[in-house]
Amino acid sequence: MFEMRSIVKHFGSVKALNGACLSVKPGEIRALLGSNGSGKSTIVKIMGGIVRANAGELLMDGVPIRIESAADSRSFGFAVAYQELSLLPQMSVIDNIMLGHEYTRRGGLLDEKRRRESVRGLLERLEIKCSPDALVQNISPSEQSMVEVAKALSREPKFLLLDEVTASLHHDEVESLFRVLREEKAKGVSILIVTHRMNEIYQVCDSATIFRNGATAAEGPMSRFPLNEVIYHMTGTRVKEEAAAAPRSTAKGQDALLRVEHLTMKPKVSDISLHVDKGEIVGIGGLEGQGQAEYMKAIFGDLTPDAGEMWFEGRQLRLKDTSQAVKRGISYISGDRTKESVFSLRTIEENLTAGDAALGGVWSWVSAKKIRKMAGDAVERYQIKIGAITDSASSLSGGNQQKLAIARGIAVGPKLLLLNDPTKGVDINSRNEIHKILRDSSAEGMGVLLVSSDTEELLGICSRIYVFYEGRVVAELSGDQRTEENIVRAMIGGAPEGREEAGT
Repeated sequence: MFEMRSIVKHFGSVKALNGACLSVKPGEIRALLGSNGSGKSTIVKIMGGIVRANAGELLMDGVPIRIESAADSRSFGFAVAYQELSLLPQMSVIDNIMLGHEYTRRGGLLDEKRRRESVRGLLERLEIKCSPDALVQNISPSEQSMVEVAKALSREPKFLLLDEVTASLHHDEVESLFRVLREEKAKGVSILIVTHRMNEIYQVCDSATIFRNGATAAEGPMSRFPLNEVIYHMTGTRVKEEAAAAPRSTAKGQDALLRVEHLTMKPKVSDISLHVDKGEIVGIGGLEGQGQAEYMKAIFGDLTPDAGEMWFEGRQLRLKDTSQAVKRGISYISGDRTKESVFSLRTIEENLTAGDAALGGVWSWVSAKKIRKMAGDAVERYQIKIGAITDSASSLSGGNQQKLAIARGIAVGPKLLLLNDPTKGVDINSRNEIHKILRDSSAEGMGVLLVSSDTEELLGICSRIYVFYEGRVVAELSGDQRTEENIVRAMIGGAPEGREEAGT
């Protein structure tokens, strides 16, 4: 049994952990839950030897141990699959998985046959379809996350730590991963899962530890933690039960804000049409890499389509670049915060006001007083957990960085908001807050087009759902057709029940 007692860790003035405790038994799958910034990733990094605790005690079977490096962590049998991947993009899958523990023959030469057999076995076990020789930078984000897990499993660990690895996975990949986790559990491996996908913890976890503000708020078997109790322990507040309002839908195209006809971008997008009405939240579902990202970027002027036409507010929309889209009243928020959403070296204040600054000309001027007020209002409204507003965006947790990007996108008051998996890696309480903001904004007339890998999110907030498969719309679901089964069936290329044709 592994235990962590009274763990304290601070980064400058920010106290990430404040007396946190955690334990995991052999053959147990434990969920580690908490709001963004509650200290979950920090405690995983301490176990992985990436970060050292300032105070506290680590014990293995009751005996104190010290983990001061990644080598120490591995020597005690820990293996970590990180949310921010540890893979080297310009190396092959096989080289990434075997890095640091290669099979060798006499004389120190690589045992190529043995290493290939080992990696092929891991890829098959996790149902990862890429070639062992493929460069990591050339495989999909979900495949990269699965390779990260394969890399951890290749060390045959006693303690497997998974930090938000399911955030970019889809339904079938999550099922494959959970099957393997149950197999590892049967072998006596201790497994700790950090996730914000609440439905997953009830599928696979035996127990949970819940953090709040860097300390342990509750722990015990999953039977003690229905969803409302999880949210209570994460936030310290009892959420009043309210009936969710049905997503608003308008008559097809009668109040169209955006209309896209036969948009094509080879080879990713083929002849896709859709519309978004004023005050409507429309979803796009599908497995990753089916053309969703390219479609959204074409609407935003970041990519140029090969064919098709777009209309916005009844006028033809022809965009040379993204700045024209912003000036027309279109805002875009990416789920890839590290590459596309957050200026990590800039301050929180600069990140929050960048969108407003972009609306002006090259020589436009924004007063320091206005910048400070806008940023302060956004931090308060979106409950972004920060140290100081002049700190760099990189000082924030992953989820708070995502809230930063969302706050910037909505702050400029767009008529149409495009979101590409915006709540990936955001805790359930923050996600509910974001959904409320989207509903409130749509009630004021803003149109929303939302790509999401989470079927629950699509069903909970969208009036209509388009499902993409191999660059085409295979289903448009509304009313009673909006079911998880119909979404999943369409994701894998099948027609939804009760529908002979798909599309708009």
